[in-house]
Amino acid sequence: MSILQQAGIENAAREAAWIVKYGKGDLLKLARRRANGEPLQYLLGEWEFYGYPFKVGKGVLIPRPETELLVDLAKEYCHRDSEVKDLCAGSGCVGITLAKETKCYVYAVEKSPEAIGYLKKNIELNNVQNRVQIVERNILSHIEWYKIMQRHSQNRVVLINPPYLSADEMANLQREVTHEPRAALDGGGADGLNFYRNFFEKWGAGLQFNALTACEVGDAQAEAVCEMFERVGLRPQTLRDLGGIERVVYNVH
Repeated sequence: MSILQQAGIENAAREAAWIVKYGKGDLLKLARRRANGEPLQYLLGEWEFYGYPFKVGKGVLIPRPETELLVDLAKEYCHRDSEVKDLCAGSGCVGITLAKETKCYVYAVEKSPEAIGYLKKNIELNNVQNRVQIVERNILSHIEWYKIMQRHSQNRVVLINPPYLSADEMANLQREVTHEPRAALDGGGADGLNFYRNFFEKWGAGLQFNALTACEVGDAQAEAVCEMFERVGLRPQTLRDLGGIERVVYNVH
């Protein structure tokens, strides 16, 4: 614990206890790596999201508690016959959790080979091989993705959790966050919304008949994303997280 305290790690005692309980290998080496700023989640190799375990490590974004709000909303519209498109799936925490909670069928769409490695492990870890299919695509550049976006389904749900940090936020990341993949954090542009601009320009017309279209956004981004929804004929609503931030923008058909 003293190694973490000397490094100024917040909640050093609790993190030291986690390393002792869940760490594998040389615990002293793990403590030193944590003192040097590596995320605790990476050191442990696994983290909980919505009560389920997810493998994490270098190359994949760590699941955040605020993202559980996206799952809470989607559960209201998902059931066994639902077809969910989990865009920018990363570790798979959103899509896999929905498959577990609602028995829906999920297309987990991800472009990063490193993240896909964890996505495969997490599908197996949570035993949802028959309900989650990996689609290795960059949805902003693969034109054939249009056919999948337009595929008819009685209850189609599209969930988006892309990179959305602004230029200022990227320049002032916490030390731990700098270890996570930049491509999963940087939304592009001064306001961090380049991904959403490109997405709605390419695929916005295909969202109007979804049972639910929902996305996670950052602090002070909800208004701009709501305007993007409106420009493609959607009627956006928002949900606030526990910190009072408008965290999810969504449309219900």
